[in-house]
Amino acid sequence: MLSARPHSALWHAFRQGDRAAFQQIYGLYARDLLNYGYKVTRDVPLIEDSIHDLFIELWQSRANLSDTDSIRFYLFRSLRNKITKTRNRDLFFQAADINDAPTAVDDFIIENTLIEGEEVQRINQQLLKSFALLTPRQQEALNLRFYQHFSNEEIAQIMGVNYQSACRFIYAALKTLREVVRILSVGLLWVGLEGF
Repeated sequence: MLSARPHSALWHAFRQGDRAAFQQIYGLYARDLLNYGYKVTRDVPLIEDSIHDLFIELWQSRANLSDTDSIRFYLFRSLRNKITKTRNRDLFFQAADINDAPTAVDDFIIENTLIEGEEVQRINQQLLKSFALLTPRQQEALNLRFYQHFSNEEIAQIMGVNYQSACRFIYAALKTLREVVRILSVGLLWVGLEGF
């Protein structure tokens, strides 16, 4: 059965011209590619066109493709390269409006908060505002790390930067967001103590 194939077998079958394997690859990754593309640029038609072109080119060049350890990694890197080549670099690095983003930021930011109800909502709102102030590259790096679960090495390759730069993007962004949580937690603790 096709769905039970391991990814290496799926990629091999696709390279051999198996249309069902190609359709399965598309079904498995198209949505993730769309979400990731949105982190790179807010130009949805460009993202959709790039994904469409990527899969057409994959099918047309399937016999010449090499093996890959990760289909997902290969597709993410290919999509980013395609968008980069299509867009002017100035437009490429524009930040996506966090309010329009298809995913929530607070899922991976607030780790073990003990604050409930209105306090959590207040922290979440402040974090969303703070996330929007991060650089576009920091936002992209966090998305790749915490939503797409890529390693720092893979993030560096996808973003076209060296390993240290990828780590700096992630570290600086998390440091900023953790400081926001710390300040808000101290403020909420102070408010709670004033109630005694």
